[in-house]
Amino acid sequence: MASANPWKQAFNAHVQTLACPTFAFATATAPQTGGIAAPHVRTLAFRGFYAELPFNKYNPVSSNTGFKSDLIAFTTDKRTEKFRDLGGVEGVAASSLPTITNIVEACFWVPSDQNPAVGKQWRIRGRCFVLPRDLDTEDKGVKETKKWLIEKISRNGGGDGSDFDFAKEYKAHFGNLSPVLRGSFRNPLPGTPKELGDGGLAPKRPIGDDQLDEAVALSHFRVAVIEPTRIEYLDLEGRTKTAWVPVGGDAEKDEQLENLGKVDGAWREVELWT
Repeated sequence: MASANPWKQAFNAHVQTLACPTFAFATATAPQTGGIAAPHVRTLAFRGFYAELPFNKYNPVSSNTGFKSDLIAFTTDKRTEKFRDLGGVEGVAASSLPTITNIVEACFWVPSDQNPAVGKQWRIRGRCFVLPRDLDTEDKGVKETKKWLIEKISRNGGGDGSDFDFAKEYKAHFGNLSPVLRGSFRNPLPGTPKELGDGGLAPKRPIGDDQLDEAVALSHFRVAVIEPTRIEYLDLEGRTKTAWVPVGGDAEKDEQLENLGKVDGAWREVELWT
């Protein structure tokens, strides 16, 4: 079951001040035979914590209510290079890949109202998983992913995510996008040169709120989550820096933090030099 943590409230308060909450998303693909590892950084839209989809009055699909998790959510097209950089695998099976492909870092910048040159920075490192579209099948990998998610979700007031409606959440995330962005999921393959043609998928008009069952777009659309394994908060105004790592986790051991700072729930909090 997901547990309360000491950083989430402050993080939420800061991100909610942003007119458009985005973050830099860094991946590092494993080197191919004869090649080198290639870092990639992208700007993505923060879609809230998984199971806590923000309210959108234009979204005709209601999301689950009364649940929470610590999983950072974003959406993606499974045809993109980003999906390949994450191992090209849907679900938690990606964690078994003998590479670093699904270890990522998200960086949020929250500028000061008084001076946009300074502000607050949140860096969230963790494992990233692209969730299967249908989490109610009998496929072994899908069932493993669903089990993992249920353990990460908790119900407000007590309980786990065993009665969470995953199909509803998938559709609500799609409905939360703008019509133009929804339509992009049925366009030609992202990132390919236009001179090569449209591959039979001519660009189409936006997908309106009454067209949320568009099969081609939904087949490409995916929700992805980041499971935080290290949080770092830098306040350039107050000149403070704090890190949180899960108690007993790899980050705590790798950074030799076992006997430092203080323990708050499942997290160890350590003050750092700026």
